Amino acid sequence: MKITTKSSHTGYPTDSYLALIQVHPLRAIRTRKDHDAASRMIDRLAIRDDLDDGEQQYLDAIEVLIEAYENIVAPATPDGRTPLERLKAVMRASQTTPVQLRSILGGSQSMVSMILGGQRALSKKAIARLAEHFRVDPGYFL
Repeated sequence: MKITTKSSHTGYPTDSYLALIQVHPLRAIRTRKDHDAASRMIDRLAIRDDLDDGEQQYLDAIEVLIEAYENIVAPATPDGRTPLERLKAVMRASQTTPVQLRSILGGSQSMVSMILGGQRALSKKAIARLAEHFRVDPGYFL
């Protein structure tokens, strides 16, 4: 039986969303292995600037699952957000893409992917560059 999908605006998942679900189903992340697999999927999608609606919805959902896992295994800052959550928030607010973040940090795309996937912490040098670029106190990213 073939399922015909419609636009997500009607409440039905798009073909691209369903294709991603088949590659990496959206489910609770409970182990480091699950986290690593989800991070790889984020890396695959986050570097693209041309995501369709279904791909963007999938990316948004998998980010929520990763953040939920990270909130369990990583200590939160006094305001309840991890440094990664703060970075993502300032990126969203300024509409900074991962490609632009690479330019800001002066590193490789794989380094940026690892940071955004929670696999690599921000270095002091990276924090200094982010603080300067986004005009915030360096402590914001601690």
